[in-house]
Amino acid sequence: MNLNSSLQARVAISLLPKLNSGIYLPLIEKCGGLEGFFLESDQALQHIYQEFHMAPDSFDRKTAWQKANTELEQIDKHAIQLCTIEDCLYPPLLSQCEDAPLVFFYKGSLKNPPDQKYVAIVGTRHASSLCENKVNTLLEDLVQLGCHPIVVSGLAYGIDITAHRACLKNGLTTWAVLGHGLHMIYPAGHKTMAQQIIETGGCWISEFPCIQAVHPSNFLRRNRIIAGLCHATLIAESAEKGGAMSTARLALSYNRDVMAIPGRPDDKYSAGCNLLIKENIAALVENAVDVARILNYPIPKIRSKQNTTTSTSESEILLLQLLKEKGAIYIDELMQLSQFSSNELAAQLLQLELEGKIIGLPGKKYTLR
Repeated sequence: MNLNSSLQARVAISLLPKLNSGIYLPLIEKCGGLEGFFLESDQALQHIYQEFHMAPDSFDRKTAWQKANTELEQIDKHAIQLCTIEDCLYPPLLSQCEDAPLVFFYKGSLKNPPDQKYVAIVGTRHASSLCENKVNTLLEDLVQLGCHPIVVSGLAYGIDITAHRACLKNGLTTWAVLGHGLHMIYPAGHKTMAQQIIETGGCWISEFPCIQAVHPSNFLRRNRIIAGLCHATLIAESAEKGGAMSTARLALSYNRDVMAIPGRPDDKYSAGCNLLIKENIAALVENAVDVARILNYPIPKIRSKQNTTTSTSESEILLLQLLKEKGAIYIDELMQLSQFSSNELAAQLLQLELEGKIIGLPGKKYTLR
């Protein structure tokens, strides 16, 4: 089989949604690979189907092969790339999932440094301004701690787009997993940000070909890819039912860490997070230090910029005194008054929040509790 037919076979697999799953990898391997499945004679394939206890008409190879030519035109037109489970670029965490796609499409960079951390951030499309601020602060503080995970989300309204936007603002790479072909962006209003994701080293990922109609079930199906790509999944804000909750349970099924930001008991869009914590499915997280620890990042030690012998307690005293004198104060002013570096100050403030001594306010302001 030549290079063109090899590419056509990869595309044709994507046009057989049920077959495009790691569950059927043993069947594909029995045929000698993705190309072999389409090269195999009907008679030989019937014997293989019997071996796997499958119906003889399980997959329409002929139609998928013919439609692949149309899809190839779209791939070429929109500069879309293909990745198969046989490729070295295939994300290693995703390959461990039984139902991972055998083939997916992408645009951008799929670089996978061996020590790179991946975290999914998902949640309701009806995100509150309070939670949007929390997500932005959390990612900003992670960077201040020296942690640079790749953040994966779904480019949807609400928490998803908030996470992508915060990554672009704070210099983090982000990946968007989409529920449709990569010839378009939905919602259309997120097209500019989607382009910025690629321009800053991130990528778009989808298992859906361009010629396949967009169906609501696609967006639930793509959640397994979001969870499968990552070491941990953070549910930032969610009702008890919805896509974010399914993503959390998928992550749990893959034996990945699940995190949730708690909310008020009477808040509809915090009920899901509270339930995940209550059922011991998700770890309760309040700040970047919690996330860094779950992702196994080293937490930096606090040292004074002016005097390296200054103890943590002395640093606390200084910051608490400044907050007592100034009331609510912006972090930039705190940095100027304390003479701490940005990393030192961020870590110290997070520690004080953990100890319940201070409260972080929207707009990077802090005050005594």
